[in-house]
Amino acid sequence: MKLSVKNLVSTTALIVIFFALPFSANAQCKSAVKEGIKKLAPYTHNGQVNNVTLILDEPSEIHISFYKGLNYKFQIGSEEALGKVTFRVLDEYKTEIYNSATSANPESWVFYSNSTQNLIIEIYAVEKEKQGSAYLVVGMQQPKTSAIRTL
Repeated sequence: MKLSVKNLVSTTALIVIFFALPFSANAQCKSAVKEGIKKLAPYTHNGQVNNVTLILDEPSEIHISFYKGLNYKFQIGSEEALGKVTFRVLDEYKTEIYNSATSANPESWVFYSNSTQNLIIEIYAVEKEKQGSAYLVVGMQQPKTSAIRTL
């Protein structure tokens, strides 16, 4: 079998594209996460980035512990190809505590934790036929007032 220069260039180009596409999608999600962390202000980011992949109408679950006596802020977002995302917060018994789809600001939520607890966050794509990367970042701060919803 003889390899021509044209076949060699074509094969090389296909290999480069095959390996470059996942990095491009990952870079888009990283850029979105950086914007999400900025939106947490004045809350302090807890240092964790929770990335999920949403596939065809299936929610992704994230389990996070929250500690008594702190205010928290959730900020979600997604890569541009996925579009808008929403989230639900459930307690350990799977009882819904919050649903961002019914909120005026479906990308964030602020609450005060009056006990140490584990919560489940389900993230959904608004457009059910799309798939891609989404993220959840959490900010926290010492309470200044008690005017925030208590959990």
